[in-house]
Amino acid sequence: MWAAGVVLIAISLVTTRSGGSSDPATAILEGGAALMLMTVGSILVSRLPSNLIGWLLVIGGLLIAISVGAVGLADQGLNVHPGSLPMAIWLAWVSQWVWAPEIACLFILLPLFYPTGHLPSRRWRAVVVIACALVVVGSVGSALSPWVPDPYPVGNPLAPGGPITDTMSFLSSVVATVLVVAGGALAVASLIVRYRRAATIERQQLKWFAAVAMIAGVAGTINIAAYGASGAAAPTSTLGVIVTVSAFFLYGGVGLLPAAIGVAVLRYRLYEIDRLISRTIGWATLTITVVGLFVGVILALQAVLSPVTQSNELAVAGSTLLVFTMFQPLRRRVQRLVDRRFNRAGYDAEQTVAAFAARLADVVDLEQLQAQIMKTVAETVEPASLSIWLRG
Repeated sequence: MWAAGVVLIAISLVTTRSGGSSDPATAILEGGAALMLMTVGSILVSRLPSNLIGWLLVIGGLLIAISVGAVGLADQGLNVHPGSLPMAIWLAWVSQWVWAPEIACLFILLPLFYPTGHLPSRRWRAVVVIACALVVVGSVGSALSPWVPDPYPVGNPLAPGGPITDTMSFLSSVVATVLVVAGGALAVASLIVRYRRAATIERQQLKWFAAVAMIAGVAGTINIAAYGASGAAAPTSTLGVIVTVSAFFLYGGVGLLPAAIGVAVLRYRLYEIDRLISRTIGWATLTITVVGLFVGVILALQAVLSPVTQSNELAVAGSTLLVFTMFQPLRRRVQRLVDRRFNRAGYDAEQTVAAFAARLADVVDLEQLQAQIMKTVAETVEPASLSIWLRG
């Protein structure tokens, strides 16, 4: 499966062209996401073959590869060199409906079964039914509907026309969208339920997933809404730009998702996620604070100095100097506040070590010092065993 997906990705990169059915940027983004999904999925399957997560990653990546490969070949056989590829029309047909199993696999079943590979409980089987319904309704509806937008000189050969076509279009658009939203919402709810019931390790695994899935989820929601509203709008229109930008973040998030899953499932440096989240929020908060302070000081100094200097240069220089002076104190203050909420273990450890250093100045008894050291190490590192060796 991995090898077949790599071949299809290579085909998509070779056949892509500007102004074609698949432009180079889209082919690179989708191909990169598919390669990441299949590679990490293959590693997980080889290490943990009984865990469903690896299989979902491989299948989801292969479905993306099928989509981009089929689009590239169909564009060559129908637009660039008409008639050169006899099966081009059917490759175009496949590319129109493969999105349904792709979304069901990656955006409903993957979060539903993560990280154990099993359902949280039997009552969540209804979400599996919704995913299966999406595959059937979305695939059949898209397979029998006119292509919108239609990038090829020929239409769907299986579109029956008349009321049946209208029904199929309704299924592939309205009903399928409802199933996507319902299934995705319930899958996210299952993650929340898992997190509330989970032990420490599983909670860290869920944090890794949520940190990256949030990017893909928000971007995917915007992309679906903008794509449905844009219709045949030009790519340079406002909705067209929103579709392009949201697709970039969507496939970027999908590409990073398997890396986060691999780290979490294999438990490699699992607890680094708290530090990562803390640093990300800390620097984002600091950036907003510094920019706001810089703009506010400039406006204040301009109001005060403009009548005297008739120039903004002094205000800019003064605000820059002030922000530069306050940067490090602000960074330390903001990071402490963020660590207190999002990296509590690291914050508590730093506080414990600082308190130990303060007490160290008053300790002169060796046994008392030894007890203080062992207490500090036990509180910060929590080792399975602890002993002190004194050379003397």
